[in-house]
Amino acid sequence: MLHTDSILEIMTEQQLIKKNLAVIRGYLKIGFPGCVITEESDPSTYHTFIVTNEKLRKRYKLKVSWLRLSDRSNTQEKTRAELDRRDVAGCMIQAGKRNEDWFDW
Repeated sequence: MLHTDSILEIMTEQQLIKKNLAVIRGYLKIGFPGCVITEESDPSTYHTFIVTNEKLRKRYKLKVSWLRLSDRSNTQEKTRAELDRRDVAGCMIQAGKRNEDWFDW
């Protein structure tokens, strides 16, 4: 049986992950307007986003490390700043042009 502190820690981690995913989702919506975004999770490993531009018939894929999502030092503000600093949307487009499956972040 889990300790109360462990349950609170897990809940807090889940909340942090949800908030960071919301930041990434918002970033992708701005970076890829009019595109369809689908997601999949492999908890404890990674979370993926596939951005599909149906008009251009292009797909851009992002794989986000679970460690990045759950790291307590990665606040929503830091996550957003890092998305901009790394130009994740641009990296996803470049990965697609190079026929790479995913941009790992």
